[in-house]
Amino acid sequence: MRFAFIGLFDDHYEYTIQKKKQLEVTMETKMEVTVPEAPRMVAWQMDAYGTYEDLKANDQVPAPTEVGPKEVLVRIKASSVNPIDVLMAEGYGKVFLNRVRQAQQMSLCRPVEFPLTLGRDFCGVVVAKGANVTDALNVGDTVMGVIAPFNQGCHSELVSVPEAQVIKKPENLSDEEAAGLLYTGLTVWCALKLAGGLYVFNAAGKNVLVIGGSGGVGNCAIQLLHCWGAKVTTTCSTNAINLVKGLIPDNIVDYTTEDAHKQLEKYGKYDLILDAAGIPYENIRKYIPLLNIWGAFITLRSPILTNIDLYGLIPGMVKNAYDLVVPNVLSGAVFKGATIRWGAFMPIENGIKELTQLAEEKKIVVPLDSVYNFTNIKNAFKRVKNGHLRGKVIVTCDETKVNVTY
Repeated sequence: MRFAFIGLFDDHYEYTIQKKKQLEVTMETKMEVTVPEAPRMVAWQMDAYGTYEDLKANDQVPAPTEVGPKEVLVRIKASSVNPIDVLMAEGYGKVFLNRVRQAQQMSLCRPVEFPLTLGRDFCGVVVAKGANVTDALNVGDTVMGVIAPFNQGCHSELVSVPEAQVIKKPENLSDEEAAGLLYTGLTVWCALKLAGGLYVFNAAGKNVLVIGGSGGVGNCAIQLLHCWGAKVTTTCSTNAINLVKGLIPDNIVDYTTEDAHKQLEKYGKYDLILDAAGIPYENIRKYIPLLNIWGAFITLRSPILTNIDLYGLIPGMVKNAYDLVVPNVLSGAVFKGATIRWGAFMPIENGIKELTQLAEEKKIVVPLDSVYNFTNIKNAFKRVKNGHLRGKVIVTCDETKVNVTY
C-alpha cells in the first residue's frame, strides 16, 4: 500500500508538471497574439544637455497611437529650427520648464525630460483626432501648429498637439513657409500686443523702431506693425537692405554706418522699440533717449529662465525682479515715464488665428533663409547657431516610415 501511494503521488506530480508546461506554452502563444510590438518612429533626440552636436537620430521612439479628447495627431512634413531650440539643447530653461512639466503631471516627483525632442513649430497632416475636437480640423487636413517649450517637440515623424495650437494651413503658403510662421509670429505678437500694450491701445500712427529687421523675428515684426498701421523704422546690415525693403518699412538704417545712431535719432522719438537682434542687456541704455515719454523698450532676451536655472525657482524670481527694476532706474527710463519690458512667446489662440488670416490675405510672408533635409538637421542647428539669418531655417521630413493604422 505504501508503494502504491508513492506511485500515485509520482503520477500526479508528473501530470501536474505536464499541465503546467502546457499552460506556459499557451500563455506565451496568447501574449504573442494579443500584444503586438508597439509601432516605432524616428525622432532627433538628446539624452543629456550639451550642444546641438549631441543630437541623435533615434528610430526606436514609441509612436503615439492615441490622442487626448482635445488633441490632434499630426504627421510632420516640415518643421523649423529656432534660436530657442539651440539654447534648450544647451540646457536653457531646464529648471523652470521641468517645474511646469511637474505641475502638468500633478506629481510630487520631478519629471525626467530625457530623451528630449526639440522643435517648436511645424506643418503636417492630421492623421487622428480626439473625440472632442471640433469639425474645424479633420483627418487629412494639412495644418500648421506650434508647441510650448515645456512639451516634447516636433523634430520627429509624428506629434500630438492640443487643438488650440493647430490651424489649417493657408493654401497660398508652402509647407516650408507654414512651418516657419507660428513660433516666431507668436513671439512677436505677444511682445507687441502684450508687453507693448498694443492689445489695448491702437497701433495706428505709433512710431516704432525694430532693431534687427532681417531675421525671422525682425521681418515678422515689420510686417505686423505695417498691417496694424504703425510707422516702422528698422535696422539691418548693408547686405540685407534689399531683403528688408521688400517688407515695406518706412525707414531703413544700415547699422554698420558711422552715423547710424544719428539716423535713428532723426526718425525718432519712438513709442516702442523692439529688440529683434538680441543685443546685450547692458547695451539697452543707449536706446532709452530715443523713446517718447511713456514709451517702452521691449527685449526678447530677458534673464527670466537663466536666473531660475542659476539660482533656483524662488531666488531666481527675486533676481528677476531686481533685474527688471534696476535697469529701468539706472538707464533713466523710469524718470521720463518710459520702461524696459520683457517679451516672450505664449501659445495664444487669438494670435494664431490673426497670423493665419494675415498670411492667407498675403499681408505677411515668411522669408526662408535655408531648407535642410531631416537627415541633415544638425546643419540646420549650426546655421541658426551662427546667426545673421535672412529668414527662417526649415527642416523637411520625408514620407514617414511609421506603419500605424488609426
